[in-house]
Amino acid sequence: MVAHLEDVERLFEAVKNLRNERRKMQKLSDKARAADGPKAIQKANVDLNWQAFHVNRLEHAAHAAAVDCDIADMREAARYKSYSVKLSGFHEYEVVPAKPRDFQGGAA
Repeated sequence: MVAHLEDVERLFEAVKNLRNERRKMQKLSDKARAADGPKAIQKANVDLNWQAFHVNRLEHAAHAAAVDCDIADMREAARYKSYSVKLSGFHEYEVVPAKPRDFQGGAA
């Protein structure tokens, strides 16, 4: 099956965003290793955690787009269930992974 142009463009944008955000994450990782002092280390680690959270969400979106383009296989249904992420002692977020268009909740 040939993928629709809109699906291919969505995949292209998702992968491009993922690449850019991973580069930012690498810079934050380097900054965290070079941090000097407890406050700087804590801030760098918090920034890195947030970026990793963001990259994880982009990875879900890129995979869903790849499935819609028939480039990747759909994962088992459990991989598309929402889950909770606690980035700090104060912030907890519910992550709802992006799902492929043809996803039916029960069978994958």
